[in-house]
Amino acid sequence: MDRRAKGGPAGRRFALLMGIVTLLLAFGGLAYAEGNPCADCHADKSLFSDLGARADSLVVSEASLASSVHAGVGCTDCHADLASVSDFPHAEKLAPASCGTCHEDVAKEFASSWHGQKAAAHHGDVLAPTCGSCHGTHDIRPAADTTSLVHPKNLPHTCAVCHSRLAEGAGTDVHLIDAYGRYVGGIHAERINAGVLGAATCNNCHGTHDLKRADDPASKVNKFNIPATCGQCHSEIYAQYQRGIHGQALAARVMDSPNCTDCHGEHQILAPSGAASPVNAGNLSDYVCAKCHNNPDLVSEYGLKGGRISSYQDSYHGMAVKRGSTKAANCVSCHKAHDILPATNAASSIAPGRIVATCQKCHPEANAEFAASYTHEAVIGKPDGAKRIIETIYIPLIIVVIGGMALHNGVITLHFIRRKRALEKSQVSYERFSRSMVIQHAILVISFITLVITGFALRFPDAWWSRPLSFIGLTEHIRSLVHRIAAVAMMAASIYHVYFLIATRRGRTELYHMLPRLSDVTQALQNIRFHLGWSSVKPDFDRYEYTEKAEYWALVWGTVVMIATGLVLWFPEVFTQHLKSWVVIAAETIHYYEAWLATLAIIVWHFFFVIFHPDEFPMSLTWMDGKMTEHTLKEKHPAWYRRIAAEKGKPPEGPKFRIGDKEVGQ
Repeated sequence: MDRRAKGGPAGRRFALLMGIVTLLLAFGGLAYAEGNPCADCHADKSLFSDLGARADSLVVSEASLASSVHAGVGCTDCHADLASVSDFPHAEKLAPASCGTCHEDVAKEFASSWHGQKAAAHHGDVLAPTCGSCHGTHDIRPAADTTSLVHPKNLPHTCAVCHSRLAEGAGTDVHLIDAYGRYVGGIHAERINAGVLGAATCNNCHGTHDLKRADDPASKVNKFNIPATCGQCHSEIYAQYQRGIHGQALAARVMDSPNCTDCHGEHQILAPSGAASPVNAGNLSDYVCAKCHNNPDLVSEYGLKGGRISSYQDSYHGMAVKRGSTKAANCVSCHKAHDILPATNAASSIAPGRIVATCQKCHPEANAEFAASYTHEAVIGKPDGAKRIIETIYIPLIIVVIGGMALHNGVITLHFIRRKRALEKSQVSYERFSRSMVIQHAILVISFITLVITGFALRFPDAWWSRPLSFIGLTEHIRSLVHRIAAVAMMAASIYHVYFLIATRRGRTELYHMLPRLSDVTQALQNIRFHLGWSSVKPDFDRYEYTEKAEYWALVWGTVVMIATGLVLWFPEVFTQHLKSWVVIAAETIHYYEAWLATLAIIVWHFFFVIFHPDEFPMSLTWMDGKMTEHTLKEKHPAWYRRIAAEKGKPPEGPKFRIGDKEVGQ
């Protein structure tokens, strides 16, 4: 048994010691050092080993307190309810430390803040901040100390404990998407890390102990207070903004008027020289000014002049900036960046008395006439202006002249097609394609062209060739219907083609000759050598040459891909019953790029060999009736021609030939 329990001398000494300790705790606290009963337990980590992570907050070393701002402060100065404790160990649940005992003004300020309100409403919630959440507990350092949690370099990390993507969760009040990640990617964090400790960090914009929600009128980041908040550092720019029309409108409580963050962004504020910055010269007009000045609702509500963005984009300045020019004028070049004023204000950079000087910043020889030629009105064109008169003359002139040229050349082309057709009919000809193959090709041509036009019209609704489609009745509803009808036609033709290849003798013959062979590679190399002039020997092509085989199998591949992806896009709700959502996204992407691949292949490859090839121009006529003249057959497919001739008038299954008007063969 412990001798202290027997009431002997040792027990009396212990009781006396505890009485002294109690008196000292009651009258002013005790420094945390050897002999302090708090240290007897809280300096020994092993006593709390069963508490896991919570043990870290209960273990306090003398060294951590000695280096903090509270060095020499007694335990009960913060933990006031320990002053009346006489039994050790004390109760497990004690009142939280009260910082307000010493920091009364700060405590009142914090209590009225959003953090303070959340802490009061959700006591014990890990996302309800307390003083210790930001400043630490027993190892609090001065803000100027580089190891302090609230040192400018460290504060963003401290705030990120709650305000980061990882800290978010269902049911929390932390709604911003990775504010920390955005901030550290901006110019303010970059300057702080470079040693410019005066650069803005979280509390400079949001406040410290008085932080409030953005929708609170007293918040530093309230819509109407942001300019003044930014003005803490950017005082000169703030003064300019206040003089400008945007600042005046915001001061008049016009919610739609832009403030600093509307143009520069919020947390990820980038230097204007950065290509990703919204106020970069290449982005400003299209992505910042256009948000308001291209919004028809705002233009109408506030009586703004319309067409400002489109007229700039159509000007030399706009086109040059879009092509990457860093010298061409953008919106702020003429209107200024912050002290923007309407032309009716004499102090405006575009006022009649100042506009020439504004132009002379880039064009030293500019005069009043030059300035008048580069206004928005000059680009848009007034109803009674020279531009409108010229357009009225030239647009019909272009339609008549170019349309007449096209009609004229079409007549000539049609003449040569008819002459070539008559010439070929008078010669010995062979059946290249059967009637069934000609019909299949016709359906493929019509459905493919329809799919290309109606498909790309959806992706490029503002293209010059796409806009007129709506005038001929091809509205979105009709466009989508026509696109699907053409798709069904192509699928039907594809299914029949598979049947043709498998179930008919002619189809099997065509398929056999269309199969790739090693000789195709040899002939391709020989063909290139011949056309480069490196060889005088032409390839001995058979029924189908390598260019035709390559195109055919590319068509097969493209058709399968387009049908598969098209069905996914047509019936996404069916496919997502069994597949992941990314399949729809992947199908849309593949469908788009495969459409480009197929279209360009037809234009560059197929049209060359059947239209633009010198031997075929103005076009090959085989697609009309499937016939090919003996001369063309000898030139393009000599091996096939010799095999037919060797049959002595009995060509292999499938091909037929014509002598004059008489057709010979099977």
